[in-house]
Amino acid sequence: MLLAGCGGAGSSLPAGGAAGSLDNTGATLAQTAFRIRSDFDADLNANAGWAADLNEDAVITADQPFRLRFEVESAGSQILTRQFALQVRRNQGSWETLAAEDFPYPEKKLRLDFSSPAKARQGWRIVSDASSAISRNMTEAGEFARLSTKRSPMLALGVDRLHWKPVELSARLRLPEHGRVNLVFAHFDADNFYRLDIEAGRGLRMVRVEGGRELTLADREVAVIADDWIEVKLERDGSRISASYEWDPVIDGIEFTVELGETLPLVPAGLYLPAQALVDLDYLDLEGSTSTPGVSIVSSPHYTHGSATRDLLPASPRPFVAGAGIDYAPYAPVWSAGGAQGEWEFPVVIRYFFDGPGMHEAGDRFEFRLVDRQESPVPADTLPTVTLRVPDRHLGGVFVETPGRIGPWEAGNGDLYFLQEPAETDNRMMTVKSDDGGLSWREVDGANRPQTGDLEGVAQVQVGDRIHTLHQTSEHVFYHVFRTSDHPTHPDSWEIVDEKLASPLEPPVQVADLAVRSDGSVVAVYGSREHLLLRTRSTGGVWGEETVVDSAPGLPDSGPVMTLGSRDIIHLAYTRRDGTAWYRQVLPDGTLTRAQQLATGLGTSVEASGGILPLVHEPTRGTVSLIYRLENGELWERRAHSGGNLSEAQQVSARPVVTNAADAEQVGADAVAYADSVHVLFIEEGSKRLFHVSRQGDGFWGEPELLVDDSEVLWVRGNVIKSHAEGAMYGYIYDAGSLGGSGMNTYAEIPLHKMTDPREK
Repeated sequence: MLLAGCGGAGSSLPAGGAAGSLDNTGATLAQTAFRIRSDFDADLNANAGWAADLNEDAVITADQPFRLRFEVESAGSQILTRQFALQVRRNQGSWETLAAEDFPYPEKKLRLDFSSPAKARQGWRIVSDASSAISRNMTEAGEFARLSTKRSPMLALGVDRLHWKPVELSARLRLPEHGRVNLVFAHFDADNFYRLDIEAGRGLRMVRVEGGRELTLADREVAVIADDWIEVKLERDGSRISASYEWDPVIDGIEFTVELGETLPLVPAGLYLPAQALVDLDYLDLEGSTSTPGVSIVSSPHYTHGSATRDLLPASPRPFVAGAGIDYAPYAPVWSAGGAQGEWEFPVVIRYFFDGPGMHEAGDRFEFRLVDRQESPVPADTLPTVTLRVPDRHLGGVFVETPGRIGPWEAGNGDLYFLQEPAETDNRMMTVKSDDGGLSWREVDGANRPQTGDLEGVAQVQVGDRIHTLHQTSEHVFYHVFRTSDHPTHPDSWEIVDEKLASPLEPPVQVADLAVRSDGSVVAVYGSREHLLLRTRSTGGVWGEETVVDSAPGLPDSGPVMTLGSRDIIHLAYTRRDGTAWYRQVLPDGTLTRAQQLATGLGTSVEASGGILPLVHEPTRGTVSLIYRLENGELWERRAHSGGNLSEAQQVSARPVVTNAADAEQVGADAVAYADSVHVLFIEEGSKRLFHVSRQGDGFWGEPELLVDDSEVLWVRGNVIKSHAEGAMYGYIYDAGSLGGSGMNTYAEIPLHKMTDPREK
């Protein structure tokens, strides 16, 4: 007799045991076949997209998900109940059980979907009566839900049947005057739970309800605003719960932490709306903590967790009892069968760079095996093994979110360098190097890398055999120096790390740039709450006093970009909250020239603050090119002479250019100068395609040329590479669609020596 098959997508066995009749030795189970599928977009039960034949090893590409399909046979007549996990070992090392961590963006989020009543109940339990309503509302700013109650309250709870543990509950909402709503967590029943009271015009209150009796744990007196959007969040860390309230993109919100005295799960958790109440809801999210391991189970866009498999692998002759496709879960659904066979398919990725930081090498071999919940391996004659391939020009890692320059930089011997992070969940500062013209990349001097993370306001400049870095975090500003491979005594090494030069009030957006004068002194610009600040490091290594770059009251300056021009004059451009852009010079004696308005109409949102491209010095003409993005997406250029005069504005491209492509307040474009020309790379808004456009010395801009149309490009940064065997190149690195995550940084080149005047095309 056979008992079919898999439990539901949410079913699982207790971690310490199993249900039903079990043989804990696994002796009557065996893996009888496997096959490796390289086509990640293939349907679960399609007999296509295989990387190799049945029970054959394969070559798999780093940072490109693939799938492993297993056939398992239950040989005896006894019904066995199993729940399988997947283990891996690298180069004959120790076995590790794979976690479920997504790629390219490692997210664990359950969002209340209010687009329809049916979708609202996917993952959420909504308790209300017929008089309550959830309605969709559309405005120019976007879509939101309006929740309203009459006779009875409404409760929306995120269910706890998830494959990960939620640690954060957040909402963006809008209350009417005197309106009230609660975030609830550890909601065991109507008489036992915790809640955060949020009432317009009054403060925040953390409450424990036990046996129906209320106990106030904490009060914060703050006038919660009405009729505007606010953000509230609860975050659990062991026995502590932190609550935060944000109401302005510039002004710091409030946050407080309560010791609960016991470690409780966050879920069930959600939102409670009293009777006769109303709230507008932009989102309600449950989130879990994430990581970026070297190998992990990922999500599949083509089937849901627990989808039934069909008999594709022909090894076992026994009757088929469906196994399941695994989708972003560490364990397969429960399978019960006797005298039968089933199949399981796991989506997997092997990353190039990962948390640690760590890196896999081309040629690494990875073996995989099935285990049960007690991590007992399923016997197998042959295990699936893949050999790792790292594609040419692949960097992987994470793009640094900055409007400044970060490379690629070229040493005197032709070696290339770029600044990036290893993973979205491990934001260390890594200098990666290529000594073969950009074909392969690896970190250098990782043992001595800076320890400061939070890489958002970062900029670099290269002078000779040193790469200078300025880095603003939420709290401090740091200076670092890296020596390239042509340094005579200390090649490929960090010289200065984590040198703190300032601790300004946290700016709305972390921003930074720097320039190095001919005498070796360093001029740095960075943000504060309302102003930009300048500070100079002497040739002796001493930072001088701060100089305030004046701004209009209530209109913070941001998005500074700098470059060194002729006669040691530093050119500085920046944005202002009213949508204007400004230009000044820092003279050799440190004097700031008067501010000149560079442009208007850049946009007034925080996202538009990084609206100016890296500045481009044109040494053959003695000018500096200042290119900026208008709110409508167009790129325009003005040129500054050493005397400070600005040219008339010229349109660079009418194609709309993206900004803030993935939580990065910067325009998606880059610019360099070569000979008597200026070259711009830009990411088209909407399509995320990458284009190149150039002009010769008279300012005429040609038609944009399409470079990348098979990826949703998010970031791009480049530089002139002079020692290429074929001549000068515009070497650039772009994010080929990481969604703000990792694994997609790619190097490419444009031959500059073959460029013609765009008027001749």
